[in-house]
Amino acid sequence: MAGLAGKGKDCSGDIAKAVGIMFMSRTYAHMAHLKTPSYSSHKALNKFYDDIVGLCDDLAEGSQGLYGKLDIPFVNISGNVNDPVSALSTHLKQLETTMMGCDEDWIMNIFQEIQKLYRSTLYKLKEVA
Repeated sequence: MAGLAGKGKDCSGDIAKAVGIMFMSRTYAHMAHLKTPSYSSHKALNKFYDDIVGLCDDLAEGSQGLYGKLDIPFVNISGNVNDPVSALSTHLKQLETTMMGCDEDWIMNIFQEIQKLYRSTLYKLKEVA
């Protein structure tokens, strides 16, 4: 049964890529946070880049307990710092595509928390800003 003892597909490469994307997204959000003229966007991006680090660590460290050390790639910054909604939406789509093949329930539970952070941030940037 997948999720109990790691009997599902080895998705360590996908997880490593996702971690690289999240590191890039964190740095992007920090740059956009410093550039935005909107106080509410400033605060939403601040919360995002603070919170993504812990979630990223949870995903990476838990996965390394199953697969061993991840080979995390460097991902170049993508997105216009003046348009965080578009950039973070693109980052989230990249993450969702990357993680699509992972079938470990507990890994996907962590990933759902990551999705929730992106979507909550996007809501704040679109509707509260």
